[in-house]
Amino acid sequence: MELKGFKELDKILDEIKTQTPKSTERFLMLQAEELKKDVKDLTPVDTGTLKNSWQRENGKRLTGKKFTQIVFNMTDYAAHVEYGHRIGRSKTKFVRGRFMLRTAVAMRQIKFYKDLKNFYGGLIKK
Repeated sequence: MELKGFKELDKILDEIKTQTPKSTERFLMLQAEELKKDVKDLTPVDTGTLKNSWQRENGKRLTGKKFTQIVFNMTDYAAHVEYGHRIGRSKTKFVRGRFMLRTAVAMRQIKFYKDLKNFYGGLIKK
């Protein structure tokens, strides 16, 4: 009995092993960009500063972990809009949070696994 095709399989597996880290980093970058777009769409606008301050950065430089993307907003009041805040010195008046980042992450999480399956399915089929 003779088995054939192992050399081709080994070649395909080596190719996947070399392409996967680059592809994964690109996939995560695209997902983070989509998340940033979703957050911008959900951000309330008064002057536009909060909406235009959303940024994405490769987390490798910040955390040392290769497959990390960070979406953030550096405005002073972003957390107050996200989670809500009290009005003045009154202990009863409260502005409710808009939860734009939390909502965008929940929306993206649903799409993430579908995109992941399509992305890696395409990588394996090559």
